[in-house]
Amino acid sequence: MQFGAAAIGLGGLGQLELEILAGLDGVDVIAGVDVSSDARTVFEREFDVPAYAESTDMLADHGDEIDVALIVTPHTLHYEQARACLAADVHVYLEKPMVTDVSDAVDLIDRADRNDLVVQVGYQRHFHPGFTEVKRLVDSGRIGRIHAANAAIGQNWIDLHQGTWRVDPSLSGGGQLYDTGSHLLDALLWLTDADPSHVSATIEYASPGVDVNSALSVQLDRDDQQVIAGVTISGNGVQLAPFENYSLWGTNGRITFDGERIRLAERDAAVYESIIEAQTDFASLTTAKLQNFLDSIEGTAEPEVPGTVGLSVTALTEAAYEAADTDSRVDVQALIDDAS
Repeated sequence: MQFGAAAIGLGGLGQLELEILAGLDGVDVIAGVDVSSDARTVFEREFDVPAYAESTDMLADHGDEIDVALIVTPHTLHYEQARACLAADVHVYLEKPMVTDVSDAVDLIDRADRNDLVVQVGYQRHFHPGFTEVKRLVDSGRIGRIHAANAAIGQNWIDLHQGTWRVDPSLSGGGQLYDTGSHLLDALLWLTDADPSHVSATIEYASPGVDVNSALSVQLDRDDQQVIAGVTISGNGVQLAPFENYSLWGTNGRITFDGERIRLAERDAAVYESIIEAQTDFASLTTAKLQNFLDSIEGTAEPEVPGTVGLSVTALTEAAYEAADTDSRVDVQALIDDAS
């Protein structure tokens, strides 16, 4: 199958992902969109196709040629751009987070379902061999019924992003919780195969609307059974690259994972340890998630990160902000139900 592709967001990450998408079999780049004239110039020089300042203009001129859209723009712009693409009968790949409003996530899923279109979210941990091995161990029942979990991530996020759109809530939707923290929440929900039920939170802000440190107490529902989870997200750590770790506690053991090393401790058994040596670089993981996006459109694979995943993460994030603001425990599923 041939795919006509459009790219919305031609900056650093968008350009890198577009180069990978363009290198996949059957993909022809048709047009691009970016508010920056410099980014448009680079794109036109690299791909010899037109670039636009507005996605509506691009879709008006080339909508009939475009099958898929890669959206890598500031978070709060995702909804309008994705909605316009879906209205033009275009499948949508959104970088995380999917959107920054629960009702917007519900609306995109409904629009895609009505028109038999795919919406996929760019959470790459679903394709990371370490994370997939942890999930295999959990799903196989090696540690019994999951009843508790801990997840943490930290980096020197606030210093790294000073002066960028990521510390502008009108574009980012918040701070570290919606940025790197979004990957952590996604991984926690996916590894436990659980739905977020309730959350309470304490959040520290570096400036109005820009959260930098978050501590969440989350109740998850897995197969009608409760999982208690603690989440720590730090945006003023000591290193630029994120450091993260996970602990999953079951009735028959425990799994810990720090992104490189998996430790499996089973009741009345030896502790097993393995180091992930497979390819986990940006290009490999991005290739895998974009290929899955195309395969899911063709019907040869299930989407690994469908829009429903993005909805759950957005709802948990919004509920955490509300919980911190109101000093209360917030019902995550109620937010989704109210938006549906």
